Amino acid sequence: MNVNDLVLVFNRYFHHTNHRIFFVFGSNHEIEEITHANRDQNFSLNHSFGTYIVSAKTDSNRIRLISLNYEELGIVEFTLNELDDEIKHDWTNYLNRTIVYLRQAGYRIKNGMDILIYGNIPTEVGLSSSRSMEALIAAILKSQYELD
Repeated sequence: MNVNDLVLVFNRYFHHTNHRIFFVFGSNHEIEEITHANRDQNFSLNHSFGTYIVSAKTDSNRIRLISLNYEELGIVEFTLNELDDEIKHDWTNYLNRTIVYLRQAGYRIKNGMDILIYGNIPTEVGLSSSRSMEALIAAILKSQYELD
């Protein structure tokens, strides 16, 4: 699988043409946005351990997420108004907590997003897959919502 394959899967679920792709290396939490220029290098998902996110901002106030690591759970949806409520899927809490924190800090996040997540860092073995996810979510929100 490569980045182009991820985009195809994203479009199968969400049908966006205006998407952005982000990657955080698992070992050092360095975040990189994958653009059309460096996507042509056929960024292989097998050789770069980390977390990948394909995302697109929407005009609605709904957040729709799917993780290829938990694809059997399907798309998880919630509105920006439901962020304080308990979300039933633990892996979505990274996004929930980050948005709540940014809003409490005074940032305006009014629009929803469609997000596909894929990580190839083994979970629950102490390799910081959750920390890389939190860093990546914060970077995406900053970029998509132009937060400074």
